[in-house]
Amino acid sequence: MTGREPEARALTAGRGLIEAVIFDLDGTLADSMALVPQAYADTIRDLGGPEVSTGEVVATWNMGSTPVVLGHFLRREVTSRDIDRFYAHFKSVMAAVRPFPGIAAMLGALRGDGYRLGVFTHATRRAATATLTGAGLGGFRLTLVGGDEITEPKPAPEGLLLACQRIHVTPAAVAYVGDAETDLQCALAAGALGVHARWGASSTAATPHLIATRPGDVAGLIASHR
Repeated sequence: MTGREPEARALTAGRGLIEAVIFDLDGTLADSMALVPQAYADTIRDLGGPEVSTGEVVATWNMGSTPVVLGHFLRREVTSRDIDRFYAHFKSVMAAVRPFPGIAAMLGALRGDGYRLGVFTHATRRAATATLTGAGLGGFRLTLVGGDEITEPKPAPEGLLLACQRIHVTPAAVAYVGDAETDLQCALAAGALGVHARWGASSTAATPHLIATRPGDVAGLIASHR
């Protein structure tokens, strides 16, 4: 746990047993952070919008789901045909998506240990399903909440709370694993245990959290809270 045991005990003191693990998707389960923004940039250009960098796209992800992000750059209402165009580009780039090393083994081990598993992501349900399938993770049948199923994006807790409802578990019994500060803020707002997935991100996060430097760390971090 990279030397953070005292902090971990403080964060989890008084918590109930952890029964479920919910994950962010892009940058946490799937090594897609260079792929998904490119699909947006290609779509925006294809629809007559401005040339935008992948970094500019990522900076807008906290605004909401795909229609919201596209509408921000296109400066108009997004149509169903625009969304279809996005998914055509998305399907093209997702041909190269892969899970991070150790993800499949981690999910299998957690499932074998009896944890309920889910995903809450800003990506739409359609995009998230395509990403999970492309990354070879569809067989784990993760309970999924997409960004188009909620009204308030992260760090608001709405989506994580919805995932908890679908898994039939209280937020206090959930660990939410994500690579971004907004993921950890979301966990805190929901009353869940935040775990920072450092294997897919080089930045640090300010919100109190546990740190998993590789997927195999997750089980050990939460095992003592069952």
